[in-house]
Amino acid sequence: MASKITPPTIEWQKGVPTATRYGDAYYDRDNGLEECQFVFLDAIEAPGCWQKSEHFVIGETGFGTGLNFLATYQRWAEAGRKGRITFISAEAHPLSASDLARAHSHFPELGPYAEALRGAWPPPSAGFHHRYFEDGKIQLILLFGDAAASFADLSANVDAWFFDGFSPLKNPEIWSDRLFRQVARLSKPGTRFATFAGAGAVCNSLAAHGFAVQKAKGYGTKCERLVGVLEVKPVHAQMAQTPEWATLQLARKGTTTIIGAGIAGRSLAAALVRRGAPVHLISGDLPTASTVPAAILAPGFQAGLQPTTPFVASAFAHACWNPAYSSAWANERGVTIYGQTEAEATRLARTAALLGWGKDWLEKIDAGIRYPKSGSLDTVTALEAIYPTALITNAVTNSICPTSEGWIISAGNTTFETNRLVLASGAQTANMLPGSDHLFLSCRAGQVEFLDASTGLLPNKNGASSVHFSASIEGSQSIGSSFSVYEGGAMEDPAVTQQNTEETLAALRTEFGHTVSLQDITSSWAGIRSMPPDYVPYIGPVPNWAAAAEQYAPLAKDRKITGLGPMPYQRGLYVLSAFASKGYQQAPYAAEYLAAHLCGDPLPIAGTVARYLHPARSFIRNLIRQPRR
Repeated sequence: MASKITPPTIEWQKGVPTATRYGDAYYDRDNGLEECQFVFLDAIEAPGCWQKSEHFVIGETGFGTGLNFLATYQRWAEAGRKGRITFISAEAHPLSASDLARAHSHFPELGPYAEALRGAWPPPSAGFHHRYFEDGKIQLILLFGDAAASFADLSANVDAWFFDGFSPLKNPEIWSDRLFRQVARLSKPGTRFATFAGAGAVCNSLAAHGFAVQKAKGYGTKCERLVGVLEVKPVHAQMAQTPEWATLQLARKGTTTIIGAGIAGRSLAAALVRRGAPVHLISGDLPTASTVPAAILAPGFQAGLQPTTPFVASAFAHACWNPAYSSAWANERGVTIYGQTEAEATRLARTAALLGWGKDWLEKIDAGIRYPKSGSLDTVTALEAIYPTALITNAVTNSICPTSEGWIISAGNTTFETNRLVLASGAQTANMLPGSDHLFLSCRAGQVEFLDASTGLLPNKNGASSVHFSASIEGSQSIGSSFSVYEGGAMEDPAVTQQNTEETLAALRTEFGHTVSLQDITSSWAGIRSMPPDYVPYIGPVPNWAAAAEQYAPLAKDRKITGLGPMPYQRGLYVLSAFASKGYQQAPYAAEYLAAHLCGDPLPIAGTVARYLHPARSFIRNLIRQPRR
């Protein structure tokens, strides 16, 4: 379950940030950048180390001001932008964007890289945060929270480690055996490390976990520092506890075909292309909720901090930053959520207090909360920016059949062969799955109304309660939306009804005092949203349902039984679906996770969170709830 992040208390001494909690500076007071380059980058022989690798992964134990990341980014850029780097860093007490800006001002040579980092800086929300730069050549995964616990939740193969935290005497947790155990788990023979520290306890702990440790000349007045390489990978370290049924297998290599060209499918295609993976995206004329002309980004947090809170929070922050959305936002940013009752206003206030994001990301207002970085999107512009329509095969899928090497897809008049198949087809996903449907999806009909913004009937801003209204997008404002059970099936969109329009306008008048008549509505949209039983999407490999039912049958008698083995999967079949009305808010981040899995990259969602997104979760839950015999 997510925990609240505690911000650091900073003192500025001669312009250098110092953490009062540890009584230590974030970097060398005389020349922090030069020390960083000498201690870390030179020690791992950068840039040669990543230029000789298809993909180079760096792990860091304390992000701080981001100086090591920025220096890595700078060296990569100045050496010809060759190679692909993923930089993973933990931070228990992330700085605010304003403190980052003040710290970065001392290094003007890092200006463009520092500006990009601050523009992508997430809220202080516990969990994993993924960002990319340079069209994905530089990827950053920030782990906000305790370092050892965060790395225990990480799936990655790290090529080099930067052990950078406050002094071992002042912050022993960041140099603990508990942490180095996870460092060894995430490493492989040949993984290198570098650190400014030279303490004997650090040396001994690293040696105990398989590293060959050497002492090297220290920077400046420091006598020595440690460098080394992993010689023998220990086997005792384990990842944070994840159910057997949620474990992932290595993805097979080859071409990925995606069925569904809505926000999920396009986001996944783009994420794969950024990683250099071959992809084929098939559209079609079946309904998709992504065709809604405008989307408002407003996260719906359940009461209290839930196991899925890190996903909801990180996906929302990722969407607010998403470079592909930059030209698609309405002309007024910010979304205000209003509590229409005292109980609802209290719940919103409690949510804001529990998250503790600060006013840059979340403001408490009278009877509600406001997300300043959110807004409404022109979805047509957003979709085109994510993955151009010209690159999509527009054909209706007739059938999919498994083969020994993958899948054969009949779409339109063409047959496609693929190694990996991803169903990102919204409400149609269950119909396409071979065998029984154990996703337990239901359909929800949604209807959105539009009016000319020049009428002035609505304020030019984004507001939401049980009904929402958007700021102007291309001269039009949206009002919506209905969200009702749809019995018509997933093969055609529901019809627009006057009753839905009247109910939406009545709610708008009751909750916000804005009067809009039927005659003021210029157009309406109706579509189907795919809804899972627990309101979070399905992301990952599809089980072999029959084999899984037999293998996990003992759970029906004893839900705590273990040793049943990993989940059997349908070879090369994946799903990215069931986002309900949150596709534009959650699908881009979810796509990065699935793309990372397909490409063997570090996973940007914690393992203990990903289990709640796994396609087998409803199947397992239903199995456990069966009457005992």
